[in-house]
Amino acid sequence: MNLLIHLIDQYGYIVLFFSLMLELIIIPIPNEILMSYVGFRVYQGKLNLFLTILFGGLGGIIGVTISYWIGYKLGAPFFNKYGSKIHMGPDKIEKMSKWHRKYGKRLLLFSYFIPGVRHVTSLFSGVTRISFKSYAIFAYIGVFLWVGTFIFLGKIFGPKWEQFHQQAKIYVIIGCVVIGIIYLLYFLIKTYKTQIKENLILLFVHTFMRFRSFIKIKLLIFFITVLFIALFSLMIGLIDDFIGNEFQQFNTIANTVVLYAFNQNWTHLMKIFSRLTSWQSLLAVGILTVIWIGIKGKNKLLEYQYYVIGIIGGVLLSKGLPFLFNMITTGKVVSKNFPSEETLLTIVIYAFFMYVVVRHSKNSLLNTIIVSLEILIMLVITASHIYLGYQHPSDLVAGYTFGGVWICLVILLIELSRLLNLIKQSSTTK
Repeated sequence: MNLLIHLIDQYGYIVLFFSLMLELIIIPIPNEILMSYVGFRVYQGKLNLFLTILFGGLGGIIGVTISYWIGYKLGAPFFNKYGSKIHMGPDKIEKMSKWHRKYGKRLLLFSYFIPGVRHVTSLFSGVTRISFKSYAIFAYIGVFLWVGTFIFLGKIFGPKWEQFHQQAKIYVIIGCVVIGIIYLLYFLIKTYKTQIKENLILLFVHTFMRFRSFIKIKLLIFFITVLFIALFSLMIGLIDDFIGNEFQQFNTIANTVVLYAFNQNWTHLMKIFSRLTSWQSLLAVGILTVIWIGIKGKNKLLEYQYYVIGIIGGVLLSKGLPFLFNMITTGKVVSKNFPSEETLLTIVIYAFFMYVVVRHSKNSLLNTIIVSLEILIMLVITASHIYLGYQHPSDLVAGYTFGGVWICLVILLIELSRLLNLIKQSSTTK
């Protein structure tokens, strides 16, 4: 990297041109750092903003064009035969083909912001034989967006360009999530436009115009919303600390406290506690949840539907998030299991069980026992994993936080749906 910065100081635009061109022909070069530094040189008045974006964009365009035609000429047969040696086998090509057919052109606008993805996007576009004209329109715009964003922000941050580069990774992650949410909302609104409009009007009228109706559900919705916002804020802070590799002190203190509190005599018991995150334990809690809903639930179908959504979402998040964070921090090993897959899925399943028990039980003692037991279980799981050295404390906390955000969202949707059903029933009976 120091060599590239030195070359930028000496030759400026030409080095930027070839650097971006080579990276987008699958040659790993840390160009986001380089473009941030170029923006700093623009801030200093050593380079011109327009020319840096122009040369960088043209270099990127040539790179993605060459990469596209390499993929196009080699074709799927080549990668079916040899692709597995470079992690581009038949299965991956088939998945990318479906992805491109459904989203490819539009997501080309954003794929260059994601390390690891931008290096293969153009190649796969050629392999899957997307029309070059369509590909070029979206890919070229995407390249200029990517180049222009990092150079312009490097100029804005000036001397703090290195700090900006670390912060930018956080927003890349958040941006990926936001893009996914936007596509999901677009699909839902387009598919259920009339129903959504009617439901929103009903919710507005009964929530803001008739405060005395369904007060218990509204209070629960308010509480879950506050908890969701708090956990979401904590999640953003954890992402920030993870990218900045600022967990070392926290991990050291947590490890010291746990190892001081529990000596070697606890080893057998800690192994038993750690099994609370095993698939057998999660399956048992899942079955108990299903049984409880079947016995006590008033909206059984609704709760079963969202329970399935909660579990599927939890599994996808537990598998996908560590992969995403590892991809974002390529070349800088922070943790390979952030957030913890085990605690993320555990909090989703255990918390939903606690929710359905407390939601449908009028026994205050039982509710108190369930909530206390849930907290105790999370504590012993955390202590056991730290004691046995399975995971970093920060990864465990992140798993609880990310899983908590997800399950709060699921519960919030259940209660909103429940409220909407009650409103409709109330309107029908009047």
